[in-house]
Amino acid sequence: MRKLGLGILPLTFLLVSCPQTSAPSHRVEIRTLGGNSAQLIPTEGQLPYCLVFTIAANGIIRQLTMSHDDRSISCPADKPIGGVRYRFPISEGKVRIFVLFSDRKLDAGSVAEQVMEKGSLPKINATDLRLPGRVTIEVIEFLPMVEPEPSVGQVVGRRGESRDGGSAVDGGRPSARQ
Repeated sequence: MRKLGLGILPLTFLLVSCPQTSAPSHRVEIRTLGGNSAQLIPTEGQLPYCLVFTIAANGIIRQLTMSHDDRSISCPADKPIGGVRYRFPISEGKVRIFVLFSDRKLDAGSVAEQVMEKGSLPKINATDLRLPGRVTIEVIEFLPMVEPEPSVGQVVGRRGESRDGGSAVDGGRPSARQ
């Protein structure tokens, strides 16, 4: 019995001293640039190539990353994927954005076919897809919204008066009397 107790003590110490594993961090940050547009920014430590697909609430599937040879594109960390902003049609509702990171360039056509086959599943992971090499997937949901109309304005002083001496109530529009 004493030997059993001596064997459990180091095991208990090992379990207590190991750091707790936390949930994996996100592989992609989405930066909203308006109601229906955003940039996708890979975080540090991701695989070097990526493909991006969206599946809208109404079932429309789109491939967002397009190259001349229809393969994965380079996706450096902290830079917008493709160097562009993506616009998501408001009429299609919430979209699921699938970002597939890989250690090699993948044929986008074959990946697109698999995404179309499995797009109706509630969840897709890297093992669901028949892809060579190392692949990780990040899925982000985005709800495109109507961007508010800009308001007409003017430079306003500390007390609420416009700098040209008029009232700020008219929103900076010239009055009909002028």
